[in-house]
Amino acid sequence: MNFYLISPPFENKNFNEDSFDKITDIIRITYFQIRPKYKDLKKNENFAVKFFEKFKKICEKKKISFLLNDDVHLSKKLGYDGVHLGQNDMDCKNAREILGKNFSIGISCNNSIELAKKAKIDGADYVAFGPAFNSKTKKTSREVLNLEKLKKKNIGIPFTIIGGIDHSNIKKLFNIGANNFSLINSIWNFENGPVKSAIKYKELENIYEN
Repeated sequence: MNFYLISPPFENKNFNEDSFDKITDIIRITYFQIRPKYKDLKKNENFAVKFFEKFKKICEKKKISFLLNDDVHLSKKLGYDGVHLGQNDMDCKNAREILGKNFSIGISCNNSIELAKKAKIDGADYVAFGPAFNSKTKKTSREVLNLEKLKKKNIGIPFTIIGGIDHSNIKKLFNIGANNFSLINSIWNFENGPVKSAIKYKELENIYEN
């Protein structure tokens, strides 16, 4: 079972190198995205710079693709492995022209298979569908995914499921065919801490793989 780990939107006492290093020893993290959500763009940039320096070596050592949310130019400047873009961010084609073929590009496709097909044509490496469940991290008016409908579709590109995933509901996603399950709040804000949360996901992995 592979996970796509996303940073908290703001600095968090649990979000640090030690926790990250331990988490990534317990569960398989394939992507790690820095996603600051301050209203002040300079604060977002500072967050991206600060945590790039803190986590880059760990990601390199463990072969985790290290992405920045939204900001294509800053991602390239700092040396992230790529970028994740929403539908209101830079177009995937333009991002690919700026970043080149060796950078990873992920595209949020909300609940749309058609957007996923377009992202594939435009050169995306993966797409993300969501929200799977109501999310505490990202308030949205979008309806949650129709999981049964998604399960029956041949997406044709690696995809991640995002939005409100926690220990109690992740089993509902096991048969969807997702390449990754995205985690935010259930890791960084888990009542017993991020490491205990990862251990709990590791226990659920045995159910998934059997």
